[in-house]
Amino acid sequence: MTLKLGEWTKFSANGSNCVEVMRTADEVLVRNSHRPAEAPQRFTLGEWEFFTQGAKLGVFDLA
Repeated sequence: MTLKLGEWTKFSANGSNCVEVMRTADEVLVRNSHRPAEAPQRFTLGEWEFFTQGAKLGVFDLA
């Protein structure tokens, strides 16, 4: 899935615990969908790319 610039995208594994992700010109923001007024976590595009590649490779899978 490609993140749309300036638009929050919601992701949920089981329907109740959701995160929202938004790409800006120079970073990726992540927030709890149940608390949208709180400040989001911020990642550079490089950090986000490194994380998503690791996730695809299973680096963060729980044993």
